[in-house]
Amino acid sequence: MSDAPSNVTPPDGGDAVCWLSRVCDECGALVEGVGSTPCWRCGTVLARD
Repeated sequence: MSDAPSNVTPPDGGDAVCWLSRVCDECGALVEGVGSTPCWRCGTVLARD
């Protein structure tokens, strides 16, 4: 039997948006930043909207 009350809603979590546009096409690294940002691993420039 669970110890958690049945009327408690779990908090929303995680990221609501897709991070696919932040993945480098050349090496697969996750690139942070805005606009046209060079990949920290391979230097490829990610063109974003």
